[in-house]
Amino acid sequence: MLKISIIEGHHQPQSRTTKNGMRYYQEGYAHMGGAFPQQIEIPLRNPAEANPVGEYTLDISTFQVGRFKNLELNPFELRLVPAQKILSKAS
Repeated sequence: MLKISIIEGHHQPQSRTTKNGMRYYQEGYAHMGGAFPQQIEIPLRNPAEANPVGEYTLDISTFQVGRFKNLELNPFELRLVPAQKILSKAS
């Protein structure tokens, strides 16, 4: 299970102007098994969708099958599920 952390001080939604309009995102940290987590950007439709501080994992709806039948992440819809929900379902 891939753990993604939203930490205090980095949890506020941010915006960037692009040629297609305003793009909202939130910073998170993906624990990829190395010594340090990797900083990532989590796309948001609007600032109100920002996730609170906590530990998360990827929702199954984040995955899609690509053109060549490869499993891939949808880069525009990175949905997160609180890790506590996953742990409570397992027990």
